[in-house]
Amino acid sequence: MNIFESGNEEAVINFDPRTKLMLLLLINTVIISDSKSTLIGGLKIAFVILVFIFLIDMKKIKMSIMYVIIYLLAVGGNHILMSGYISGISAGGLILRIVVYLVERMLPNMMLAWFVLHTTKVSEFIAAMQKMHFPQTITIPFATIFRFFPTIIDEYSSIQDAMKMRNIRMGTGVVSGIEYRIVPLIVSVTKIGDELSAAAMTRGLTTDGKRTSYCEIGFRIQDYMAFIVIILSFTIFITGLIRG
Repeated sequence: MNIFESGNEEAVINFDPRTKLMLLLLINTVIISDSKSTLIGGLKIAFVILVFIFLIDMKKIKMSIMYVIIYLLAVGGNHILMSGYISGISAGGLILRIVVYLVERMLPNMMLAWFVLHTTKVSEFIAAMQKMHFPQTITIPFATIFRFFPTIIDEYSSIQDAMKMRNIRMGTGVVSGIEYRIVPLIVSVTKIGDELSAAAMTRGLTTDGKRTSYCEIGFRIQDYMAFIVIILSFTIFITGLIRG
Protein backbone atom coordinates (compact mmCIF):
# COMPACT_ATOMS: atom_id res chain seq x y z
CA MET A 1 0.00 0.00 0.00
CA ASN A 2 1.37 3.38 -0.99
CA ILE A 3 0.59 5.49 2.06
CA PHE A 4 1.21 8.86 0.46
CA GLU A 5 -0.67 8.29 -2.79
CA SER A 6 -3.62 6.04 -1.98
CA GLY A 7 -7.18 7.32 -2.04
CA ASN A 8 -6.99 9.73 -4.98
CA GLU A 9 -10.31 9.05 -6.68
CA GLU A 10 -11.22 10.58 -10.00
CA ALA A 11 -13.62 13.48 -10.46
CA VAL A 12 -14.79 14.90 -13.78
CA ILE A 13 -14.26 18.47 -12.59
CA ASN A 14 -10.96 18.58 -10.71
CA PHE A 15 -9.75 21.74 -9.02
CA ASP A 16 -6.32 22.89 -7.95
CA PRO A 17 -5.70 22.00 -4.26
CA ARG A 18 -5.59 25.70 -3.37
CA THR A 19 -9.05 26.17 -4.85
CA LYS A 20 -10.36 23.22 -2.83
CA LEU A 21 -8.92 24.67 0.38
CA MET A 22 -10.56 28.04 -0.31
CA LEU A 23 -13.90 26.34 -1.01
CA LEU A 24 -13.55 24.29 2.17
CA LEU A 25 -12.82 27.40 4.24
CA LEU A 26 -15.68 29.41 2.72
CA ILE A 27 -18.33 26.68 2.90
CA ASN A 28 -17.38 25.78 6.48
CA THR A 29 -17.69 29.43 7.52
CA VAL A 30 -21.09 29.88 5.86
CA ILE A 31 -22.65 26.58 6.95
CA ILE A 32 -21.59 26.96 10.60
CA SER A 33 -22.89 30.54 10.75
CA ASP A 34 -25.98 31.09 12.94
CA SER A 35 -27.07 34.23 11.08
CA LYS A 36 -30.79 34.46 10.27
CA SER A 37 -30.15 36.57 7.19
CA THR A 38 -32.02 35.54 4.05
CA LEU A 39 -28.88 36.07 1.97
CA ILE A 40 -26.84 33.71 4.13
CA GLY A 41 -29.70 31.22 4.19
CA GLY A 42 -29.69 31.20 0.40
CA LEU A 43 -25.92 30.69 0.39
CA LYS A 44 -26.28 27.70 2.72
CA ILE A 45 -28.79 26.05 0.40
CA ALA A 46 -26.54 26.72 -2.60
CA PHE A 47 -23.51 25.21 -0.86
CA VAL A 48 -25.44 22.14 0.30
CA ILE A 49 -26.43 21.58 -3.33
CA LEU A 50 -22.84 22.22 -4.47
CA VAL A 51 -21.54 19.49 -2.14
CA PHE A 52 -24.19 17.15 -3.57
CA ILE A 53 -22.92 17.96 -7.08
CA PHE A 54 -19.34 17.20 -6.02
CA LEU A 55 -20.41 13.76 -4.76
CA ILE A 56 -22.29 13.08 -7.99
CA ASP A 57 -19.20 14.20 -9.91
CA MET A 58 -17.26 11.45 -8.13
CA LYS A 59 -20.01 8.97 -9.10
CA LYS A 60 -20.88 8.40 -5.44
CA ILE A 61 -24.61 8.09 -6.14
CA LYS A 62 -25.63 6.17 -3.01
CA MET A 63 -23.55 8.43 -0.77
CA SER A 64 -25.01 11.58 -2.33
CA ILE A 65 -28.59 10.30 -1.87
CA MET A 66 -27.93 9.37 1.77
CA TYR A 67 -26.31 12.77 2.31
CA VAL A 68 -29.41 14.60 1.05
CA ILE A 69 -31.82 12.40 3.02
CA ILE A 70 -29.92 12.76 6.31
CA TYR A 71 -29.49 16.50 5.84
CA LEU A 72 -33.20 17.03 5.08
CA LEU A 73 -34.16 14.94 8.12
CA ALA A 74 -31.82 17.04 10.29
CA VAL A 75 -33.24 20.31 8.93
CA GLY A 76 -36.80 19.11 9.40
CA GLY A 77 -36.07 17.80 12.89
CA ASN A 78 -34.36 21.04 13.90
CA HIS A 79 -37.30 23.06 12.60
CA ILE A 80 -39.79 20.93 14.55
CA LEU A 81 -37.75 21.13 17.75
CA MET A 82 -37.15 24.88 17.47
CA SER A 83 -40.84 25.46 16.73
CA GLY A 84 -41.78 23.98 20.09
CA TYR A 85 -43.76 21.00 18.78
CA ILE A 86 -41.56 18.70 20.87
CA SER A 87 -40.37 19.76 24.30
CA GLY A 88 -36.63 20.26 24.53
CA ILE A 89 -36.54 20.63 28.32
CA SER A 90 -36.15 16.92 29.04
CA ALA A 91 -32.76 15.22 28.73
CA GLY A 92 -33.90 13.22 25.70
CA GLY A 93 -35.24 16.31 23.94
CA LEU A 94 -32.05 18.24 24.67
CA ILE A 95 -29.85 15.45 23.30
CA LEU A 96 -32.03 15.14 20.19
CA ARG A 97 -31.84 18.89 19.61
CA ILE A 98 -28.04 18.85 19.92
CA VAL A 99 -27.74 15.91 17.50
CA VAL A 100 -29.91 17.39 14.75
CA TYR A 101 -28.24 20.79 15.17
CA LEU A 102 -24.75 19.28 14.79
CA VAL A 103 -25.79 17.16 11.81
CA GLU A 104 -27.29 20.17 10.05
CA ARG A 105 -24.15 22.25 10.68
CA MET A 106 -21.46 19.61 10.19
CA LEU A 107 -22.70 17.12 7.56
CA PRO A 108 -22.08 19.31 4.45
CA ASN A 109 -18.65 20.28 5.81
CA MET A 110 -17.74 16.65 6.47
CA MET A 111 -18.84 15.58 2.99
CA LEU A 112 -16.85 18.39 1.40
CA ALA A 113 -13.77 17.46 3.45
CA TRP A 114 -14.24 13.84 2.31
CA PHE A 115 -14.38 15.06 -1.30
CA VAL A 116 -11.15 17.06 -0.87
CA LEU A 117 -9.34 14.14 0.80
CA HIS A 118 -10.34 11.61 -1.86
CA THR A 119 -9.64 13.77 -4.92
CA THR A 120 -6.28 15.23 -3.89
CA LYS A 121 -2.95 13.43 -3.86
CA VAL A 122 -0.71 14.25 -0.94
CA SER A 123 2.07 15.21 -3.36
CA GLU A 124 -0.33 17.71 -4.98
CA PHE A 125 -1.24 19.07 -1.57
CA ILE A 126 2.42 19.51 -0.60
CA ALA A 127 3.20 21.23 -3.92
CA ALA A 128 0.28 23.61 -3.38
CA MET A 129 1.41 24.43 0.17
CA GLN A 130 4.92 25.16 -1.12
CA LYS A 131 3.55 27.49 -3.79
CA MET A 132 1.69 29.35 -1.03
CA HIS A 133 5.04 29.56 0.85
CA PHE A 134 3.83 27.75 3.95
CA PRO A 135 6.69 26.63 6.24
CA GLN A 136 7.57 22.95 6.50
CA THR A 137 6.50 22.93 10.15
CA ILE A 138 2.91 23.41 8.93
CA THR A 139 3.08 21.49 5.65
CA ILE A 140 4.46 18.20 7.01
CA PRO A 141 1.90 17.70 9.85
CA PHE A 142 -1.00 18.56 7.54
CA ALA A 143 0.33 16.25 4.83
CA THR A 144 0.58 13.43 7.37
CA ILE A 145 -2.93 14.02 8.70
CA PHE A 146 -4.14 14.24 5.10
CA ARG A 147 -3.40 10.54 4.61
CA PHE A 148 -3.53 9.24 8.18
CA PHE A 149 -7.27 9.26 8.85
CA PRO A 150 -8.38 7.84 5.45
CA THR A 151 -5.80 5.08 5.87
CA ILE A 152 -7.09 4.27 9.37
CA ILE A 153 -10.63 4.03 8.00
CA ASP A 154 -9.43 1.61 5.30
CA GLU A 155 -7.59 -0.45 7.92
CA TYR A 156 -10.67 -0.67 10.16
CA SER A 157 -12.78 -1.73 7.17
CA SER A 158 -10.28 -4.49 6.41
CA ILE A 159 -10.40 -5.64 10.05
CA GLN A 160 -14.19 -5.72 9.90
CA ASP A 161 -14.09 -7.86 6.75
CA ALA A 162 -11.59 -10.24 8.37
CA MET A 163 -13.83 -10.63 11.43
CA LYS A 164 -16.87 -11.35 9.25
CA MET A 165 -14.94 -14.06 7.42
CA ARG A 166 -14.26 -15.66 10.83
CA ASN A 167 -17.92 -15.23 11.82
CA ILE A 168 -17.02 -12.88 14.67
CA ARG A 169 -19.78 -10.30 15.08
CA MET A 170 -20.07 -7.18 17.22
CA GLY A 171 -22.71 -8.90 19.34
CA THR A 172 -20.21 -11.41 20.69
CA GLY A 173 -19.42 -9.11 23.60
CA VAL A 174 -17.57 -5.95 24.57
CA VAL A 175 -14.36 -7.76 25.49
CA SER A 176 -14.35 -9.69 22.21
CA GLY A 177 -15.03 -6.49 20.29
CA ILE A 178 -12.01 -4.84 21.90
CA GLU A 179 -9.82 -7.92 21.42
CA TYR A 180 -10.70 -8.58 17.80
CA ARG A 181 -11.11 -5.03 16.50
CA ILE A 182 -9.53 -2.35 18.67
CA VAL A 183 -6.28 -4.20 19.40
CA PRO A 184 -5.55 -4.94 15.70
CA LEU A 185 -6.43 -1.32 14.88
CA ILE A 186 -3.98 0.00 17.50
CA VAL A 187 -1.25 -2.23 16.07
CA SER A 188 -2.08 -0.97 12.56
CA VAL A 189 -2.01 2.66 13.74
CA THR A 190 1.49 2.18 15.16
CA LYS A 191 2.70 0.55 11.96
CA ILE A 192 1.11 3.22 9.76
CA GLY A 193 2.74 5.97 11.85
CA ASP A 194 6.15 4.39 11.30
CA GLU A 195 5.48 4.01 7.56
CA LEU A 196 4.38 7.63 7.26
CA SER A 197 7.55 8.82 9.01
CA ALA A 198 9.74 6.66 6.76
CA ALA A 199 7.88 7.84 3.65
CA ALA A 200 8.29 11.49 4.69
CA MET A 201 12.04 11.09 5.18
CA THR A 202 12.43 9.15 1.92
CA ARG A 203 10.69 11.92 0.03
CA GLY A 204 12.94 14.53 1.60
CA LEU A 205 10.17 16.39 3.42
CA THR A 206 12.49 17.07 6.36
CA THR A 207 15.16 18.84 4.29
CA ASP A 208 15.49 22.62 4.34
CA GLY A 209 16.32 22.99 0.65
CA LYS A 210 13.89 23.77 -2.13
CA ARG A 211 12.05 20.67 -3.24
CA THR A 212 10.86 19.82 -6.73
CA SER A 213 7.64 17.99 -7.53
CA TYR A 214 6.54 15.84 -10.45
CA CYS A 215 2.94 16.96 -9.90
CA GLU A 216 1.79 19.69 -12.26
CA ILE A 217 -0.58 21.95 -10.39
CA GLY A 218 -1.92 25.26 -11.58
CA PHE A 219 -5.09 27.27 -12.05
CA ARG A 220 -7.29 26.33 -14.96
CA ILE A 221 -10.57 27.70 -16.27
CA GLN A 222 -12.62 25.86 -13.60
CA ASP A 223 -10.39 27.31 -10.87
CA TYR A 224 -10.87 30.87 -12.11
CA MET A 225 -14.63 30.30 -12.27
CA ALA A 226 -14.54 28.88 -8.74
CA PHE A 227 -12.65 31.92 -7.44
CA ILE A 228 -15.27 34.21 -8.99
CA VAL A 229 -17.94 32.23 -7.13
CA ILE A 230 -15.86 32.39 -3.92
CA ILE A 231 -15.48 36.18 -4.14
CA LEU A 232 -19.19 36.70 -4.88
CA SER A 233 -20.20 34.31 -2.08
CA PHE A 234 -17.90 36.01 0.41
CA THR A 235 -19.35 39.41 -0.57
CA ILE A 236 -22.90 38.10 -0.10
CA PHE A 237 -21.91 36.55 3.24
CA ILE A 238 -20.44 39.82 4.57
CA THR A 239 -23.49 41.76 3.31
CA GLY A 240 -25.78 39.31 5.08
CA LEU A 241 -23.85 39.71 8.34
CA ILE A 242 -24.01 43.52 8.12
CA ARG A 243 -27.74 43.52 7.44
CA GLY A 244 -28.22 41.07 10.30
